[in-house]
Amino acid sequence: MINLVLAHDLGTTGNKAVLVDEHGQLVATAFASYRTAYPAPLAAEQNPADWWRAVVRCTRQLLRADERRARRIVAVGFSGHMNGVVLVDDGGNPLRLALIHADIRAQSQCQRLSQHLPEQDYYAITGNRLAPFYSLPKLVMLTETEPEVVRHARWMIQAKDYCVGRLTGRWGITDPSDASLTGLFDVNRLVWSAEVATCAELPLRLLPEAVPSTQVVGQVCSEAARATGLPEGLPVVMGAGDGACATVGAGAVQVGDSYTYIGGTAWTSCLRDRFTPDAQMRLTTLMAAQPARWVQFGTVQSAGSAWDWFTRLFGGRRSGERLQKEAERVPAGSDGLAFLPYLSGERAPIWDPCAKGVFYGLQAHHTRAHLARAVLEGVGCALESVLQVMREHDAVSDEVRVVGGGTRNELWMSILADLYGCPVQIPAYAGSSTAIGAAIIAGVGTGLFDDFLVARRFARVERGVEPQVAHQPAVQALRARYRQLLSAVQPVFSSEGTGDPLNTP
Repeated sequence: MINLVLAHDLGTTGNKAVLVDEHGQLVATAFASYRTAYPAPLAAEQNPADWWRAVVRCTRQLLRADERRARRIVAVGFSGHMNGVVLVDDGGNPLRLALIHADIRAQSQCQRLSQHLPEQDYYAITGNRLAPFYSLPKLVMLTETEPEVVRHARWMIQAKDYCVGRLTGRWGITDPSDASLTGLFDVNRLVWSAEVATCAELPLRLLPEAVPSTQVVGQVCSEAARATGLPEGLPVVMGAGDGACATVGAGAVQVGDSYTYIGGTAWTSCLRDRFTPDAQMRLTTLMAAQPARWVQFGTVQSAGSAWDWFTRLFGGRRSGERLQKEAERVPAGSDGLAFLPYLSGERAPIWDPCAKGVFYGLQAHHTRAHLARAVLEGVGCALESVLQVMREHDAVSDEVRVVGGGTRNELWMSILADLYGCPVQIPAYAGSSTAIGAAIIAGVGTGLFDDFLVARRFARVERGVEPQVAHQPAVQALRARYRQLLSAVQPVFSSEGTGDPLNTP
């Protein structure tokens, strides 16, 4: 009998569940959506009960397809969106809706926190910026606006932690990856930072125990077994935040391994064997699912969302493939047309909430196809600028893996290879890399897999794209044009302010 691992990836729009086998094959997937509430300007909240209902629906769907699967599952693992605030009592009951990463109401709290702890000092402790999408300022805001809720709370946890609790009955735990993107974790000492908590006037009692991502934290309890159809007593592994799970799922498990994730947002990451701070705070850090490993990364705010925006303008969502084919006929560099993809501000490496999207160089001979290619090249330039900062710090692998939904766009992969100046590799199951990463973590935690190197079996390279030598003169000109354009328009961004404070870094 071939063993299976079940993993759930709690994303922003819904839960994706996967079943993978011990040989590195994706057996089945399921998806269940849930809603985000926007009760006030800049707010974004979700109901934790919806996460659990999605986990139950996906599990039952996967088991219903083959009644033998339940007997073959040896572990359950989790991934989840990060930077949230889920306040629960001793029994794991949520005391209010969860604030998710997109909730950035806590901008004034960031400003006040920086007066007590300078941002350079804060970055040296946490590896992150003082920014309203982190858990820290959100929690400070709630202590001011809803003090009774915070007073009655026992723990602040994250999305995956809540579902682990519902499945096992064990509460008050998280893992180092999720802890590291709360803004309260010391990524040098690998403990909660008493200094940051004191400056923020937050009680340390709210911070859960951070256990290894691979730790078996419990078994499926009787109540959860009845709800999901899973066998009672099945081992449940802690898992990790989505950024750490995507790293594993991309096969980036050796020091120096690099990958790019392209979804609605995108990021470029590199696995490090130590905390590698950037003097200009352009890059951020989270703890990897592997022990004693750090993920250095930079997020580009508008990637797939920029392409979706463009395709909607020119014929609706179904026009993406047609526009891609048109763009393929345009030469590298889009005949001098450039695009800055800052439709919602920008994070790394410029950290400018006031940044705006810009087309530059338009002339009468440019067509819709030129605009389409320029959008893909603009996102590629933004990602390449993150990779360049990483290369300043330490060795980066000679090739970059690419995962996420953007891998379906072959032209985009070619553009990335040209801009990165190195081969890009697309692994198998690139669209499910985060959930597969959670499954690998669970397999390592239960002994099904010997170590994290098994990720290379799951993320075996399916195809590669080489940079084209003939394109390099145009690509070099494109990089230079992108940087010059950004330098020229940034003062205009600042003078006008941000039109979308949701993306304040």
